[in-house]
Amino acid sequence: MKKTIFHAAFILMALTALNSCSSKKGITMKNPCTKATSDKNFIRANMNASSSDLAMSSEMSLFNSKDRLAQLISSDMKRVSEAYKKQRNIAGTSEFDQKFESTVRDVVSETLREISIVCEETTKTTKQRENGTNYDSYTTWTSIECSRETIYNGINSSLSNDEKLRQDYDAAKFREVFNEEINKLEKEQP
Repeated sequence: MKKTIFHAAFILMALTALNSCSSKKGITMKNPCTKATSDKNFIRANMNASSSDLAMSSEMSLFNSKDRLAQLISSDMKRVSEAYKKQRNIAGTSEFDQKFESTVRDVVSETLREISIVCEETTKTTKQRENGTNYDSYTTWTSIECSRETIYNGINSSLSNDEKLRQDYDAAKFREVFNEEINKLEKEQP
């Protein structure tokens, strides 16, 4: 019994000591933009950034979100491309792959100019430097979205206008595969 009380008291003192050594004062941060997830109509990305400068925190968060969105679009379109090639039995797939990747890069670049911010929240936390002085740190969460239709239209337009690929390109089949893969991706999300 005495050992149990001793162990409980020791744990309580250790936790108190750890808590008092913390260099953070303020609120615990959690992502306030978690409801902004991708669906069948939009691809969404949310990231955060911290800085002692509020404007820099916001700017870096938007940049990080755009970078994440570009990654998501590229990986989604890679899946669409693979499924489309399998269903169409396209000869010379390396040429198709190169053109499709180039098209996706162009579309991503264009799409990032047409994003919408769906959530932006900033938290302020007071931190302590090693010398004991306090400073404020801002963490900004930014969630952005772009329409899957915009992505589809950009890729469709580019592939339709390429003379070499036009002979292998079936717009209706591409639309079908695009929609199938997007539905699969939506179901995979938590």
